Amino acid sequence: MTRLTPVRRRRERRGDGLAMLPAPEGDALDLPTSILALATTLHLAILVLLRHRSRRGGPLLLLPSAGLAAAPWVAPEPVWLLSGLALHAGWFVLSGRLFAGAGSPAASPRAEAGGRAGASAASARPAPPAPARRQGFEPATVLAVVDETREIRTFRLRRPEGFTFVPGQFLMVRVLLDGKPVVRCYSISSAPEATGYLEISVKRQGLVSGALHATVRPGSALEVKGPAGSFTYPGDDARPLVLLAGGVGITPLVSMLRHAVAAEPTRPVTLLYSVKGPEDVAFADELRSVARRHPQVRLAVTFTARAPEGALSGRIDGALVSRHVPDPAGAVYCVCGPLPMIEASRALLSSLGVPAAQVRAEAFEAAVAAAATAPVRKADTGMGQALRVEFTRSGRSAVAAPGRSLLEVAEEAGVEVPSLCRAGACGTCKSRLVNGEVDFPDDLLDPGERREGWILPCVARPLTGCALDA
Repeated sequence: MTRLTPVRRRRERRGDGLAMLPAPEGDALDLPTSILALATTLHLAILVLLRHRSRRGGPLLLLPSAGLAAAPWVAPEPVWLLSGLALHAGWFVLSGRLFAGAGSPAASPRAEAGGRAGASAASARPAPPAPARRQGFEPATVLAVVDETREIRTFRLRRPEGFTFVPGQFLMVRVLLDGKPVVRCYSISSAPEATGYLEISVKRQGLVSGALHATVRPGSALEVKGPAGSFTYPGDDARPLVLLAGGVGITPLVSMLRHAVAAEPTRPVTLLYSVKGPEDVAFADELRSVARRHPQVRLAVTFTARAPEGALSGRIDGALVSRHVPDPAGAVYCVCGPLPMIEASRALLSSLGVPAAQVRAEAFEAAVAAAATAPVRKADTGMGQALRVEFTRSGRSAVAAPGRSLLEVAEEAGVEVPSLCRAGACGTCKSRLVNGEVDFPDDLLDPGERREGWILPCVARPLTGCALDA
């Protein structure tokens, strides 16, 4: 006779009724499905963070994480559940060191010898190729105009097809003034992740920037060219990022900040921003929102002239940096603002033990962000005299009207002279003066270059007839 063994049953609510299901033997220590699902979710969250932090880790990152994510269903006992989570957290920390070079999608386009020589093996990342500069100017429709402060206005432009850039780079903008084309450079303030548009944020100073503020409206068209510039987001360095901004120098740095929270959401980012008064804080609402929503972002604004009660006052100093950057020597810095601020920041960071190789700042980028708006010189009619300028390499010549720079004379003669800033800051147009005398600032080139006849045609004006190697 067959002996019947009672089957233990449990109740499970299904819809509005009760279903009787057999309970597997030995399940007293198993955990409810909801707990297993929660553990799996935690594992998957760690996996996603790993992918954000090191996008090229490949199977070496995915396979262990995927295996650990399945572990709660294979071994549902509490001891194995807790052990799996601890093991996965340890793998997250370890992989951050093993794959620090796995790269973020927006690394610096230039192998800066100084910047990379000081990077440790744990923090160095291979940099992908720089975005190619597009040939020639192309039209870009203005989609929107936004006042960031009384003096800074953001122009949102339709993004040309296939246009790519690295945060920190700038656009060249060509406008017509008095019937003549004039080019100025403006830092891109939007992030590469922005879809379908680019933004430049322009301070109203100088003739060209003033004209943009006065005349450009949604629907207007600007001629743009770029990107250009080597002051870029340090995507090839995994260390915490510190951004030091002075005035309108915030424009390339806000592009970096926007990119950091989108592409590297676990990277610590600190923004220290110095302005005269509360009305001068650009992107104020957005900066507060980013700092509130992203715990890895720290923000401090200090006021040099009109500090509200209870606010930080004075310039960026060692106390401010030390308060907001836990390990100053262990971070990488991007500095943008007026040239005196950049020089002071370099000295300050050096005093805090930060190697010079970990500080990125260039006078040209400061000029681009803080102005790049040198007034267009008009010919001083009735003063001086027209002078002949020879261009020896091209075999052309032209008559220089009074007050015209050699770069302007070359362009009017159809002679190609590479140029970007047109303000004596970038050095792109550097050429050799074959003979003659020019009015040229003494402090833009070192004495050796000046003795060899080098000048910057964009800010050099002939005093006599002369010849230029162009």
